[in-house]
Amino acid sequence: MFAPDSLPEPLTAVLAQVRDWTSADAHTTLAGDTAQVRAGWVTGLQQLADAVAAATLTAVAAFDAAGDGQTLHGAASTPAWLRGACRITGAEASERVRIARRARDLLADPVDHVRDGMLTYEHLRAVERGVRHLPPDQQQRAVDLLTDLAQVAPVGDVRTAGKHLQHVIDPDGALADTCQQFDRRHLTLAPLMDGMTAMDGLLDAESAALLTAALAPFLVPADQDDTRTAAQRRADGLVQIVQTATDHALLPIVGGERPHLHVLVDPRAPHRSAGQPCVCGAELADTAPEPDVLPPGRLTHSPGAPAFLHPLAVARLACDAQLTALLLNDQGVVVDLGRTRRLFSPQQRKLLAARDGGCRWVGCDRPPAHTDAHHVASWLDGGTTDLANALLLCRHHHRAVHENGWTLQITNPSRGTHGPVTVHGPNGQHHTSHPRGP
Repeated sequence: MFAPDSLPEPLTAVLAQVRDWTSADAHTTLAGDTAQVRAGWVTGLQQLADAVAAATLTAVAAFDAAGDGQTLHGAASTPAWLRGACRITGAEASERVRIARRARDLLADPVDHVRDGMLTYEHLRAVERGVRHLPPDQQQRAVDLLTDLAQVAPVGDVRTAGKHLQHVIDPDGALADTCQQFDRRHLTLAPLMDGMTAMDGLLDAESAALLTAALAPFLVPADQDDTRTAAQRRADGLVQIVQTATDHALLPIVGGERPHLHVLVDPRAPHRSAGQPCVCGAELADTAPEPDVLPPGRLTHSPGAPAFLHPLAVARLACDAQLTALLLNDQGVVVDLGRTRRLFSPQQRKLLAARDGGCRWVGCDRPPAHTDAHHVASWLDGGTTDLANALLLCRHHHRAVHENGWTLQITNPSRGTHGPVTVHGPNGQHHTSHPRGP
């Protein structure tokens, strides 16, 4: 790492002054100023940062042209030297050198505008990215157009205009870029030692737009008690989309049947309390993903290692599932396969959908396709599988009942869930839910 013995005198004076502005005394002074003064500091310092960025490009251009990185430290390239000396990423160093080289000719005008406060450095980056892949004889005209736009438009609009220019000026090149992006798509799943799974991937623009549109309904909080972050709602939405596809047999057949979860529960395990199938939890069979690329810094377990569910999660899944009895001998070999029985039939689900209209939770608008059929009196504790003991709950509220301390109480036993149901929260909350349909 390059650590200079001293800096040029003008820089030393400017740095000392800027550092003085960020001292505790300066913070106290700003706190006592007016909103107008503080706003001036914010926008003025941003202009200063942009002017410094423009000056940095000039210095990098001269440094690169002279080959100083190789002369000083034998660096392989100027970006390699910048990466170590300025402690920035390789991508940022490469971009900075690329823009600095073009600042002497193609990007000279927008760099001057950044220095003069007419553009921001982010505008300059958007202009450079917008013309990078255009034919050389079209780049200068495109720079002029985007620079004019950047003086009156946000950065996002400049980026969009740059993409539009590429499709207009060089449609073949734009198509090649689109195909290249599509080829870069990937999704990797890496199981971690704590039982969770890390996801990493890239999507092309069309696929990302499709996924974003599908996730949009799930980004709205379910009700006033929904404290999930947007990222958590997005994750729940993705799982709900997958669950809907599996529940409605929309996926290809693998091994003679549709994709689904296998949950192995030992019926001999002791029950802890009502609603909990067993003390030891249950095993998710054959669900560990193959880790194509392991995330950095994360410990993973063997791709074939089983994952386990908490007993409360098993109780939730058992509300609307197929049950298969497996009889094993002492060596764990299957010797008999019992009869598979669906707890709620498709006809019952249709009637529940007509009656409840979706999730029965107060204020939740999830449609029937995104819900589970829930036993109010648990089937594991002898509850019946009929409509008067069932209601529809979305994945979020189904989890709230089984694992987050919420309970449901039928108000009128003679009517069951055909009538009102009271929802009790762990902190004293209570709401009354009524069927929406007949």
